Amino acid sequence: MNQRQRILEVALDLFARRGFERVSLRQLAQAVGLTPPSLYHYFPTKECVLETLAHEVAERFEKATAGIAESDWEVTHKVERFCVAHLQALLAKPTQAAIFLREAPQYLSEPRRSAFLERQKAYEARFERILQEGIRKNLFREIESRFIAVSLLAALNATATWYQPGGPLSPTEIGHTFAGLFLKGLIRSW
Repeated sequence: MNQRQRILEVALDLFARRGFERVSLRQLAQAVGLTPPSLYHYFPTKECVLETLAHEVAERFEKATAGIAESDWEVTHKVERFCVAHLQALLAKPTQAAIFLREAPQYLSEPRRSAFLERQKAYEARFERILQEGIRKNLFREIESRFIAVSLLAALNATATWYQPGGPLSPTEIGHTFAGLFLKGLIRSW
């Protein structure tokens, strides 16, 4: 692991345990074993560290779900695959979820905050397109697709607060379960 990645790993741990606001760059430098000026070489501000961590998570989500909405699979399979891929990406590093969901939207300043939120909204729109396809094909009930997309993603994201590796359900099984529960409410003739 290179020094930059090591800084990010330590920052992730500190931000997740203490919260972004309660960690100084000096404390981060000390935890990594660097002097503050050496840390500035990699990240000039604490906000740059947070932004980098948040965009790493966003990239992981985007890669995991790339092409699902545009595929020629059945709509129900797309919903299920999206849920599973999202959870696998989320639970690959559950502590990073807090950075993505709570710390970045709250502590990034403009224009970084708006850019991050736009990226998040574009990701949500991927899932919304799948739901809209189900409505167009008369498979799903008439629903407000944005509301359902955001609600299901929020339910999936909450998994990071209780998931235990080695527990009774894997991320894949949890994703299938969530998808099944939501599909029962969406499909017209379930």
